[in-house]
Amino acid sequence: MSQRITNLFKKFSIEEFMAIDNKDLKDRVDGILVINAMAGMLTDLTSEEIEIFDAAVEGR
Repeated sequence: MSQRITNLFKKFSIEEFMAIDNKDLKDRVDGILVINAMAGMLTDLTSEEIEIFDAAVEGR
């Protein structure tokens, strides 16, 4: 996981990275962790559960 986060931030120069506000950096890392957690949970769902999830997300 830490390697993924490191790779995502490689697009910044060290100066750009150091200039990122701590709260902004925390928010970015939190977002990455949430996306990975959701992706991990979705891989464990059955086809029926995925349909229910999709319907809930779409508001059906």
